[in-house]
Amino acid sequence: IICKKKLLPAIMHYERKRVEMREAATAGLLEREVNTGTVGGGGASARRTKDGSNATATHLDKVRIEKCRTFGDEVEVLIDQLGASGHATGGNKDPRNVSSFIDDENASVKYLEGVITQGCQSSAVFNYLISLYAAMDDEVPLFKFLSKHVPTLASTIPSAKEGGIGAAILKQKEFGSTPQSPLDMSYALRVILRTGRHFRSAVKLYMGFGMRQQAVELALKVDPALARELAKESVGSDEKKRLWLMIARNAASDGDNRGGKDIVANVVSVLRECGGPDVLSIEDVLPFLPDFAQIDQFKDEICGALTSYSSKIDQYLKEMNDCDQICDTLRDGINRLGNHGFQMKADARCAFTKKTVLKEDEPFYVFPSGYVALESALKKEVVPHLNEKQRDRVKNIEAELSNLRTKMNSLSKGQVVASPDDSDLRMEDLQAELDGLIAAECPLTGSIMVDAIN
Repeated sequence: IICKKKLLPAIMHYERKRVEMREAATAGLLEREVNTGTVGGGGASARRTKDGSNATATHLDKVRIEKCRTFGDEVEVLIDQLGASGHATGGNKDPRNVSSFIDDENASVKYLEGVITQGCQSSAVFNYLISLYAAMDDEVPLFKFLSKHVPTLASTIPSAKEGGIGAAILKQKEFGSTPQSPLDMSYALRVILRTGRHFRSAVKLYMGFGMRQQAVELALKVDPALARELAKESVGSDEKKRLWLMIARNAASDGDNRGGKDIVANVVSVLRECGGPDVLSIEDVLPFLPDFAQIDQFKDEICGALTSYSSKIDQYLKEMNDCDQICDTLRDGINRLGNHGFQMKADARCAFTKKTVLKEDEPFYVFPSGYVALESALKKEVVPHLNEKQRDRVKNIEAELSNLRTKMNSLSKGQVVASPDDSDLRMEDLQAELDGLIAAECPLTGSIMVDAIN
């Protein structure tokens, strides 16, 4: 029975002791080999291979962990040695069986796997088990463990382009998809990359962080087929094109390393597998092709690209024709609005002052809603609802219109004024702008009335 708080130190102590025993046994083995030419002892079952190297028999497949029990802050895990028949030896006290298990370099791995299977959620235990996996020559146990404990992110989360692992974690938090696992993936990735091997496991961790580009870059070094599978799973068009360009560049460089004979074939295979010209087209990969490449080697891809361009041109022409028709319709509508007229009764009254508009000596406005308003009354009603900039503009327009009317009156009295035609045009522009500010909509049926309702 090992207290949970003492579990990891006990396993680490066992590992140190096992290594010391192995070193001592190796030293004794060399000494006996010099003297007698035989190999053995030290509690480890070992033999001398034909090439002169030491081969130690391990018994990972003969160890099972079962019958875990918990007692408050303690946990008990029963480790049993299997005999030749496959049954637990139980109380068998054969020292050879015990010593063979003690010298098993995978005993700690087997023990920690059992503890995690029984529900351990300690990050320290997970991290130490990762370090033991990384030290093994076989990557299968490590990859199998990561496949079980590294969460798969949703495909809707954008891939982290740059910024490293920290940026990837922040993006996961932003989308509410922070992995809930006792495994410290950052630590695991550092440990695996430090070993310089087990790159498929590192690719798995990169994908756990959502760093698809880094995963593809690493996969290209160890398994180009895996890199292509990762690129196919990408959902963003920009990211997908960027990944397939990386794969095409790698395929071209791989063919170049083989004497340049397979460059075109490799690049063409990428074009056929990427998902069509919408992802990667022939002009995207032309820089990767050698100068001596013959057009016959990729004429099918060129013909396909030309066909695609032709269909796109037809589509663009259709869209242009549709836009022309829409523009013509809008122009007709604008012309109809310019000539649109309203019928008004001769005794129509201002909606605000109740005065007959035709008897008043001032402009008036007729709205599509049927209401009629004198200019002065409409200003009084609308201007308070304008913003400060619009109110200032109304004042400036009124002042400028007043000055222009004064000049026009001087012209009618025979006084000399410059450019009367320009003044008329200016007055028309100012009046049109004023109309747009105060008469853009009917104040009794438009947004002013809606905003006035509580």
